[in-house]
Amino acid sequence: MAEGTQQHSETPSRLRLEVATPKGMVLQLDCDEVEAPSVDGEFGVLPGHLPLLAALKCGPLRYREGGTVRYAAVGPGFVQAEADRVLLLTERYAVAEDVDMGEARRELTEAEQRLAAYEEAHEGAAWRALQVEVDWALARIEAAELARHA
Repeated sequence: MAEGTQQHSETPSRLRLEVATPKGMVLQLDCDEVEAPSVDGEFGVLPGHLPLLAALKCGPLRYREGGTVRYAAVGPGFVQAEADRVLLLTERYAVAEDVDMGEARRELTEAEQRLAAYEEAHEGAAWRALQVEVDWALARIEAAELARHA
């Protein structure tokens, strides 16, 4: 190749983080790293990450912009990571600072009571929906507590 025509594949220095819900795009920003909850456990993404497709579960989303760490709660869905982009498609999203802890704790108590009273086998769509309600309340509480101590 002639000088100047070689292609250099440099590792990107930032990640484009995008979060989409049924209500539309709720977050679009550039950040340095992302940590998200998957059904197989927590995972982290840095610039240059190999392609990844994973199922999300309810839990805290953590992302770092420079020296600032931010938190949000995400619900079930999917995440696609690439070298320079992380896209979360999720049913639910809440900014940690916007979580009303009293309301989230009340919803957790009510969801746990409905789940405990569930008399069918612990399977099927109805049981999973109740479990998601418990998990969503816990995700918001955990994200808010992490943000408070960041």
